[in-house]
Formats: sequence, structure tokens, C-alpha cells
Amino acid sequence: MALGRADLILFDGCFISPEQGKVIASAVAVKDGVILALGEEADIKCFVGPGTRIFDLEGRAVLPGFSDAHIHGLALGRSLGWADLSGARSISELVEALKAHAARLRAGDWIVGFGWDHEKLEERRPPDKRDLDRVSAERPVVVFRKCYHLCAVNSAALKALGRERLAELFASGEALLGPDGEPTGILVERGLEAVREVMPKLDKRGTLEAVRRAIEEALSKGLTCLHWIVEGPEELSAIMALRASGQLKIRLYLLFPPHMLEHLLALGLRSGFGDPWVRIGGLKLLLDGSLGARTAYLREPYADDPDNRGRLLYSEGELRELALKAHETGLQLAIHAIGDGAIELVLKVLAELPGGPGRMRHRIEHASVLDPGLIKAMASLGVVASVQPHFIISDFWVEERLGPSRARWVYPFKSLLKAGVVLAAGSDAPVEPVDPLKGLAAAVGEVQRPEERLSLWEAVGAYTYGPAYASFQEGAAGSLGPGKMADFTVLSCGPDELKPDSLPDVRVDATFVFGRLAYSRGELPEF
Repeated sequence: MALGRADLILFDGCFISPEQGKVIASAVAVKDGVILALGEEADIKCFVGPGTRIFDLEGRAVLPGFSDAHIHGLALGRSLGWADLSGARSISELVEALKAHAARLRAGDWIVGFGWDHEKLEERRPPDKRDLDRVSAERPVVVFRKCYHLCAVNSAALKALGRERLAELFASGEALLGPDGEPTGILVERGLEAVREVMPKLDKRGTLEAVRRAIEEALSKGLTCLHWIVEGPEELSAIMALRASGQLKIRLYLLFPPHMLEHLLALGLRSGFGDPWVRIGGLKLLLDGSLGARTAYLREPYADDPDNRGRLLYSEGELRELALKAHETGLQLAIHAIGDGAIELVLKVLAELPGGPGRMRHRIEHASVLDPGLIKAMASLGVVASVQPHFIISDFWVEERLGPSRARWVYPFKSLLKAGVVLAAGSDAPVEPVDPLKGLAAAVGEVQRPEERLSLWEAVGAYTYGPAYASFQEGAAGSLGPGKMADFTVLSCGPDELKPDSLPDVRVDATFVFGRLAYSRGELPEF
């Protein structure tokens, strides 16, 4: 190997292999975004050349770059400009937070909030039209529950929906009526789509800025690759503009909604097409709702709502038709299924695909309510579990919602791994924090039931190797070694301090993506 070739050298670091669970090098040399060599400082010095950037990591722990296997990027960027309602503990607090936010907006702007959880509110109910009319009687007000499967609106927003659209939503049960037969202002599932359709749209510049904001937030949390769920063409255009101008600072694996499927097929695009920065991922389908909104589709009714099993957003025939079309044209399926009834249907449809689903590494997004039979079926079909460990913390009410026997098999990460199912971890941001360290803490901490608690290195693997495997990139990313992408997450601690009980104190000090310093919390010493 020729000497003096490195673009970048990092030394005095503690480069940790999650697979081995130990430090494997103190220095690394990088060229053209790829690792040339790992070793001790003396082994790496020979790669120094006139243009080499050299950083001293001062003993910090370094992991393969974190990935997020499930993120709504544009929604994250957009939500950073909305009222943060995650701290509200009563409807009055929620209303006051919205009023304070409204005072900072331009006259006539919609007042939008996000992140509340009625299980944490004193009243233990969602806000309704009457509550939100206290914020403004003239301007539309919309507040999205943190799961993004339920929202509440005020009278002005209901008016913006129009009588005809509202009548359709009442008929489908996606806009709720009160005991008096009047609209409550609460909407679920496709009712949220209707609300978003009448909300003011981001213009081209606003979309670009929202994408940038989401990427900067992700980089600050040590993320180097995002499995980015696209909403529409405008968002894709913004991403490609950043890529074309050399301003895209993070790697993206794109998952597309059904309304863009025909465009993908007409262009002949399939999973894996692209370059190291932007790759075509697959088709993202939403089959059921959420446990928080009681719209996840269950085999048996909810324990705290005995007349309700949730809902399917596609019939079995519709799901089979979409799945077959994607599978036969080389597009990976990423199917949102939370309830055991929805997961059972997904597995039934995947099992019928020609040649089996394994080669396409089809994914179940969330895969929340399982049992041993469903786990065995996932393993035998080679289905990837795209999971969100922070749900363990947010869904503290799950036993009340499902009863103890079903709650035992909610988020069973250890059982999935033991069965041979690949875990690809993510956040579902903005539903949960776009912060892998918080996800790691949930997966390995006492909040998880002991029999499903992951070891630290199993959990790290779910944020590194798992997403790489789920995006067909495990040969190039997700671990440390010569020839692998130079994606690194540099932590604020040394390896001895990187333990389950210390994770809340750990910070990300730097993020390197494809050999470039994309984020630094402070200045790293450079020579």
C-alpha cells in the first residue's frame, strides 16, 4: 500500500468494535471516505501526507457511526418550529404553551403543537375543540399527539377541512363525535392526512430549511446514516439539491410512500440504487395505527377499551397487491405494523411472495406486540425488525392498555435476537427523540423487563450493524475495518465509562460521515 495517502487520521482514540465488545485500535487512517487502516499510532503514521488532516481524540471512545433505521426527516425539521408540548402535564398547561407559541408567530399563521401524551395529562384525555378554542377562536389550531396517529383541532381548523371532507371522516370513524353528536375536534389515522392537506404547505425554501434542520439535529446526536421516510416529491427535490451541491452532510437511505410507487416503477428504480450519500430504499406502508391512540390492530380487543381492536388501513387484498408489485420489481417493503393482528397479516402476505421474502430483507416497522409464534415466523422468513427502543419509556402504560399476558411480549428485543431476527434500531423521530444514546439507555436499562434487556453491545449493534444490514450495506458500513465507510461517532467518555448506568451522562463530541467532520460539540485538537 502506498504511503502518504490518507485524507484524515484520527489518533489517541479508543475505537470499539461492538461485535467484539472491546477496543480494537487507537488510530485510524482514512482516504476518500473509506478506512485505509486501523491500528496503533505507530502503525498509522506512515499514512500521513502533506494534505492529511490529523485530529487528536484525547482518549475518547469511538464507535462505528450510529444509524437511525426509521426517521420522518421532514416532519422532524418541521416540528422543530412548532410548539413543543411534550412537557405538558395538564390541558391548561398545553393551552398556555400554545398561547405563548402563538405570540411569536405572524398574524394569521396556523398554531401547531406536537408531542403531547394524554396519558401524562392530569385529565387523562386528549384535548378537544373546546380546549383549543381557548387558544384562538379565529386562527386554526392543530396539536398532534406524540405518536402522530391522533390529533386535536379547534373550530377554525374544523371549518378549514370543509363539510364534505368532514362528513367522509365522520363516516369512516376517523373524525370523532361526542355523546351529543357534535364534532369533538379529535381525529385519528387518515384524519391527520386530511388536516395536513389543508395546512399551509412549506414552500421550496421552507422545505430545504426543514431538511437541513433535521440533518443538523441528527448529526449532533452522532448519527451518520438515516433511513429517511419521504413524504413527497418536494422533499426528495430538496435532498437531491443538497446532494448535487455537495452540501449533504449525512448519508440517506430513502423509503417512499405508496403514492410515489408508480413513479419509482416508471423510472426503473429499485432498492440499492444510488451512491454512498443517497440510496433508494423501498416502499413504506402504514398498515395500522398506534397503541397510544388505540388504533394499532390487535387480534383481541384492548384491555382498557373492550369494544375496540384498532384498525387496518389496508385490506388483506390491497396489502397483497402492493407487496407483490414492490417485491417483483426489486423494492424492499418497510411495513408499519404495531399490533399483533397487523403483524400476523404482514407475515402471511410476505410468506406468499414468489421466491420468499428473505432476499429482499423486507422489514416490519415497529413490530411492537409479538408472541413466540410471530417471532419464530419473522426469523424463518428473514424479516428485519425495525424497532424503536425509546418506545419502552414512552409506553409506560402498556400493561394497562393490553393486559399483563400481552404486555410481556411488547418490545421483546432479546427474544427477537435469540431467534435470529436482525434488529435495526431507530427513533421514529419526531415521535421520539432522535438520539441513539437515549435509545441505548432504554434498551439496556431497568425500564426494560429483565428477560428482554439487551447487553450494551447488542444494543449498539442494533444502531450500527442492524441498519446497515437492513439497507443492504453491511459489507460497506456498520462496523470498523479496512475498506469500510469512515463513519464514526466520537463520545465524550473513554471506554471504561461507557456502561449502561452511565449512558445518561454520555454526550456526542464529534460525528464523522464518510471521512468528513460533520459535527463537533467543541473544537477537536487538530495538527
